[in-house]
Amino acid sequence: MTQRSEQLVLDYLSEVGLVLHGRLTARERTAYLADLRARIDARRAALPGGGPEAVRGILLSLGTPRDLVEREITGRNLDIEDEELIPPKPRHADRPPPPWRGGPSGGLRGLLEGPGSTEMRLEGRAPRETGMLRGLVLCLRHHPAELVALALLLISVPWGWGLSFVWVLGAAFVLLSRVWGVRDKWIAVLAPLLACLAGMALWTGEADFVDQYVQRSLAEYGVIGLGTASLFSVAYLAPKASRSARAAERRRASA
Repeated sequence: MTQRSEQLVLDYLSEVGLVLHGRLTARERTAYLADLRARIDARRAALPGGGPEAVRGILLSLGTPRDLVEREITGRNLDIEDEELIPPKPRHADRPPPPWRGGPSGGLRGLLEGPGSTEMRLEGRAPRETGMLRGLVLCLRHHPAELVALALLLISVPWGWGLSFVWVLGAAFVLLSRVWGVRDKWIAVLAPLLACLAGMALWTGEADFVDQYVQRSLAEYGVIGLGTASLFSVAYLAPKASRSARAAERRRASA
């Protein structure tokens, strides 16, 4: 059989296989297609030449793939126990029940990690590294200096002269970090400074000298802007440090 003749037969068998899908099991489809191929080859061998025209005539005599299947398969008993014909069990059927229905309880860690962590642990996969507690633990392990910087920024949030100087230490830790990029550092440091200046500009009191104006406006309004923007800096930097710590943990686990 020439290459063109072989391609005609293969195309026809492929179309028949598509029509058979869902009507026969995989085992039955394989057996039927093998029998059909044998019949085509036997009829081709009985014809002289066996070129593409002869093969095309044999296929036309069989009819279209759909007609052939309807003619030869209709009424045939199917093996309904074959797993291919049984609808697959939906994924949620394997989901463990919640703790209040007798399922496993992950305690506080399960609540922090999220609803998908218990299911993935039962399936043998690593739990999703989500949750605030998990991120703090990984930051403490891989990026302790960045965690100290975030803590110092938080300490400076209470408005008042007593703790505002702590912000300077936190900003220094941020600037020396190797985890946050240059853009992140500028945002985290400049935002509180600009907010502090904006708060000082809103002060409506009176002062005889510049140093008195700076001192009074900073004490009354500047520290408010500084503390508020420090919260923004922590909220901006913390997720980045957490993602970096998780990536370091994955590299450590795969090493």
